[in-house]
Formats: sequence, C-alpha cells, structure tokens
Amino acid sequence: MRRQSMLYNTNAEDKTSELKPVDYIISDMHESGYSFRIVVIGNGAILEVTSKLGPTMKSSVSPKTGGRLITLASEDQSFEFHVKVDEVNNIVFAESVRPLEGGEEKILRICRFMNKEGGSICSLILGEYEDAAVKWFTGMKERYGTS
Repeated sequence: MRRQSMLYNTNAEDKTSELKPVDYIISDMHESGYSFRIVVIGNGAILEVTSKLGPTMKSSVSPKTGGRLITLASEDQSFEFHVKVDEVNNIVFAESVRPLEGGEEKILRICRFMNKEGGSICSLILGEYEDAAVKWFTGMKERYGTS
C-alpha cells in the first residue's frame, strides 16, 4: 500500500494534497532507480538529458502560480526536473521500434506526459534495456494503461 505522505503533506483542509495518477507514476519511476532520457520541446529549443530521477524527490506548491510541483533532483541539485502536476492531463506508455544499422532494431520505451489539448509536455524514454527494466516498463503499462 502506498503512503500519501511520501508525496504530499495530506492536510485534510488542503485540496492541493489530493493525489492523481501522475503522482503515483512519477513516484514509481523515481523508485525504479532506472535512467531516463528526458526530452522537453519548447518554443525554439529542445532539451534532452539522460539521468536517474533522483535521488531527491519532493513536492511543493509554486509560490507564483499556486500549482503543484514535483521536483526530482540529483544529490547536489546540479540537475533538477520539475513537473507541473496540475498541467498533466494524461500519461501515455508507448513503444517505438527504431531500425539500426545491420538490420538490428532498438525498442524505445516511452512515457509521454500530455496536456489537456493533447500536446506533449515531455517524454521520458527508459534508458535501460535489460530484462528487469523491460519487465518494469511492461508492468507500468499494465498498471496504468497505455492512454
């Protein structure tokens, strides 16, 4: 059983503490210990980085917008990844086959965070290919669905 306090201080009067599927998915990705290729496409720029999601994971409320944030950071905070939880409408787990030289294929296992308009907020591509990582990703698809 998952403990809500792991993600948020669940004060009964604080409606921002209600957990959503995105909270659980990010927590599961963080707890997996796997590396992910994080891809964020913005206006005029693309950011790509490969990192584990942590070891630090914390939740907060933005003082500017009042929106909920989940922050995943390296120990020295030289890497931080902030997810605006309230803007994530849907998370899609997908696999994409990419051809390699010599007729080989590479399967990309992707977790796409989508906004309410159906646009991509970011994509996290599982960066590991061993059997345990594939089994973990398959379990995430079964647990949370593909759309």
